[in-house]
Amino acid sequence: MWQVSPRMRNLFPSASLHGTTNSRIRRADGINWAWRNGVDVISNSWGSSTQHAAINQAIYNAFKYGREGKGCVIVFAAGNDWRRPVSYPANCNDTIIAVGAIEKTGSLAPYSNVGEKLDVVAPGSDILSTMPNNMTGEMDGTSMACPHVAGLAALILERNPSLKVTEVNDLIEKNTKKITVDYSVIKKNGSWNNDFGYGLIDAHKTLMNTPRR
Repeated sequence: MWQVSPRMRNLFPSASLHGTTNSRIRRADGINWAWRNGVDVISNSWGSSTQHAAINQAIYNAFKYGREGKGCVIVFAAGNDWRRPVSYPANCNDTIIAVGAIEKTGSLAPYSNVGEKLDVVAPGSDILSTMPNNMTGEMDGTSMACPHVAGLAALILERNPSLKVTEVNDLIEKNTKKITVDYSVIKKNGSWNNDFGYGLIDAHKTLMNTPRR
C-alpha cells in the first residue's frame, strides 16, 4: 500500500493467522480496532476455511460505522486455490473488494481464485515483499495483489476524503483496464469477466475520474 500511496499512514493490528476459533475472533477484533481508530482502508491478505459470525459482524461494523459513518474501504485477497471460487471472507459481503492476481504478462495467475464474487485484479506475481529476519524477496499470491487496490483506495480518499465507501468502490470498479476480450456479463459497475472481474485496476484513469472535494 505504501508504495502506491506514499503519504498514507500505515497501522498494523496484530492477529494470529492460524485457523482456530480464537484466531478468528482476534482477526475480528483487529478489524473492529481499525475502524474505531480512524483507519480509512483495511487491507486483508488472509483468508479462512470457516465462516465466523464475529468476522462477519466486524466487517459490517467497519462498513456501517467506519470513517464517521462514510464506511471503511475493505479489500480482501480473493484466495490462492487455483481457480476455485473466491474464498471467505472475501466472498461474505458485496461491499468488500475481492482482488484476484495477474502475472507480469497480463495473464491470469494460475493460482488466483475466480468467479462471481471477484471484483478486480492487480499484479500478484514476483512482487517484492518483506520476509522474516529483515529480508526481502519476491512473492506470489492474491495477497500480493490486494495491497495495490488498497493503495488505490487510499489515493482516492486523499483526493476526496468525503466520499462514501460505495463511491470509492464504484470508482475503482468502473475505471479498470479490460485485459481480455470477453467481458460479456454486465453487472452494476459495467462489463465483467469470470476470471478478471471488472478488470485490471487503473490508478491514473480512476484518479482522473475522482471528483475533488
